[in-house]
Amino acid sequence: MALMHLMATVEVGQYINLWKILPILVVLLIWARLMTWADKDAIDAHLPRTLLNSIMIVVLIASLLTFLMVPAYLVAISVFLFAFIVDMGVYLGLRQQKVGLKDLNKQFKDWLHSLTSGKAKEVKVAEGAVGLIDKKGNTIAAPDTDAPEAPGYAAAQKFLADPMRRHAEQIDLVPQEGAAAVRFLADGVPFNGTSLTRDEAAAAITYLKRLASLDLTELRKPQSGKMKLSYGGKKHEAEVKTAGSTAGESIALGIDVKTRHGRKLEELGMTDDQFTAVLDVVQDATGIVLVSAPKGQGLTSMLYAILKKHDAFLTHIQTIERNPPVELEGIKQNKLPAVSTPGEEAKLVDWVCSQEPDVVGIAEMEDPKSAAVALRYAAQGKRLYVGLRATNTFEALAQWRKLVGDDAEAMKDLKFIINGRVVRKLCMACKVGYTADPDTLRKWNMSPDKVGKLYQARTQPLRDPKGNPLICEFCQDMHFVGRVGVFETFIVDDEVRSVIAAGGSVNQLKALFRKQRQKLLQESALGRVESGDTSVQEVARVLGASSGSKPAAGSPPSSGGGGPSAGGARRPSSSPKPPRKP
Repeated sequence: MALMHLMATVEVGQYINLWKILPILVVLLIWARLMTWADKDAIDAHLPRTLLNSIMIVVLIASLLTFLMVPAYLVAISVFLFAFIVDMGVYLGLRQQKVGLKDLNKQFKDWLHSLTSGKAKEVKVAEGAVGLIDKKGNTIAAPDTDAPEAPGYAAAQKFLADPMRRHAEQIDLVPQEGAAAVRFLADGVPFNGTSLTRDEAAAAITYLKRLASLDLTELRKPQSGKMKLSYGGKKHEAEVKTAGSTAGESIALGIDVKTRHGRKLEELGMTDDQFTAVLDVVQDATGIVLVSAPKGQGLTSMLYAILKKHDAFLTHIQTIERNPPVELEGIKQNKLPAVSTPGEEAKLVDWVCSQEPDVVGIAEMEDPKSAAVALRYAAQGKRLYVGLRATNTFEALAQWRKLVGDDAEAMKDLKFIINGRVVRKLCMACKVGYTADPDTLRKWNMSPDKVGKLYQARTQPLRDPKGNPLICEFCQDMHFVGRVGVFETFIVDDEVRSVIAAGGSVNQLKALFRKQRQKLLQESALGRVESGDTSVQEVARVLGASSGSKPAAGSPPSSGGGGPSAGGARRPSSSPKPPRKP
């Protein structure tokens, strides 16, 4: 009777609760999907694929067995979820150390898009080819070989594919004697691409002009438009410009121009002290600030980032620029002709200041009359940013004093000077570490006690376990990916004004610079070397060539900064001389 009573109390069908099993099934599916992704990603990230796969499978099996054996459901599922989080966290941590995680944001967005993009048939782009996108946003399928548009499509691929593979930011097709040269910039360094015949060039230009909605019959007058393309699954916006000459028609594509000039101040690469100093200057919002850099070294991006720190909806901001690369939201941009006379510049500066804006940014000031207008404007308690092409803060100050022509007037409302440069960032996936000699580190003004390892671009190809050469998926064997800024800043206080008034030398100004505990460009750049972001060779390329001379590759940067790179496509020596002490 007791046995029958016990059986009667058992609830039939309650041994498995589907609501409790469902969360485990969901996590299992996600876990399996992420393991599949990690298996493929480990190859691109140069991580030990076999070892990581084995560990992940062992952790998955162990956590599943633990879940089945532990009687308390909440404890069991907590252990299971903890194991899942740790498993994925360890992989992401290893990936962060090796190549970083920034590219995962794009992968995640592409995955979400694939879930919501509907059932429309997607055109598959051949590996290594560029996806050319029409006005409706659809990727154009490769035409049949006998189709009328086939020559143009093929020529466009020949023109674009290699530069896009190598992360080009500007691609030019220029007519030459009997052919057309392909040139492109990647992270600010010029390279030569595969040449096209005259017929191929004409076909490519016609095809791309059609995509950019330009007039196909106009072969001489400059035209501009926009188009979209993709490479390696990533979409890009291209600004297309064409022009004609007696040599033939040329075309230039600027890739993702908005992105390049859209960086926030926090993203430029300033040290914490430099960033704080610039913020303090922005909040003051009076007087004159000199923003300087050599050509091609980030002056426009720096000026835009500073201007955007002002609230454009509460502050009246205007700029004066020659060919502004992008439109700034909430800021009125006044355009000067690309080739303008000093009188035209001064006239526009005077007109803009007469509108009484709160902030004015002049991208590049060249005329003394413009400086005189700027001084009157600043005397009203307004803020004015003056762009100058200078190699360091002291040269920028000298240029400003020369423009004004009177030191007392030049210094009266001058508040701050910033000078910048951009250096390429080493590829996190394939950079090579080495231990530098302590004496060499001291010559570079680095502490051997703090610097354990430095990095440089690899000179030998990556190889698989069988010794076969591999192409790095992150940099495409360019050895660098992206650029970061290095800066020096100088606060113009009463001491600085007194030294200038007394006719002080540059050395006296440098002493005040040191008193403010500021960093020279070289010191900021070597800080990036210490952190593993770039190499001594890259610092030598950017700062060494910026002194105005043309040093041999790998020669040291001067202590005071420098100007534009000469011959940037040349690879520096692997053993540069140390920079001179400032």
